[in-house]
Amino acid sequence: MRKILLYGFLIFVFSIGTGFYYASLWKKQNMPDEAKIVQENKVKETSITEEKVAFDAELALKKYYNECGHCLVNEVELPTEFINLTKDEIEDLYSEWKIEKFSDKEIVLAQNIDSMCDEHYVLRLGESNVEIYQMEEFDDFRLLKTTNISREYLTETDIVNLEEGIFVYGTRNLNSALEDFE
Repeated sequence: MRKILLYGFLIFVFSIGTGFYYASLWKKQNMPDEAKIVQENKVKETSITEEKVAFDAELALKKYYNECGHCLVNEVELPTEFINLTKDEIEDLYSEWKIEKFSDKEIVLAQNIDSMCDEHYVLRLGESNVEIYQMEEFDDFRLLKTTNISREYLTETDIVNLEEGIFVYGTRNLNSALEDFE
């Protein structure tokens, strides 16, 4: 009698275990595809820790200009789409930029540009006033502005220099050069 009870108990436990096993297989097979992906991603997310961009991270854009050799750095507001992205995700989205620095608090993106930066100016004398040109290439200029600095108030040396063209780099130097004529 004991043997019958023992065998009965073992068969009962084995039947329950087998039932749970086949029920989990059936559940996994009948699960919608989206749920399978979410379930697989949950395992992956908990096992891998990747550095992601924080909401208060700083973003700097570096532009290297090949024609003039200058590098301009602009700190810009972090776009909201950057938040919680990994380094690889940013590389995929902004493939024209190279990531020079990446952490959860700071990102530096760099780009090489085959032109001259827009910080090159030439001061020239127009018909009656000093004119400001922006260099687009070494021999190509675009008129930006005609100033209120009249030819009649300039010295002969200033007139000769302006007729040849005075090359200036940077807005600070441009403003300083213009102040010298006033």
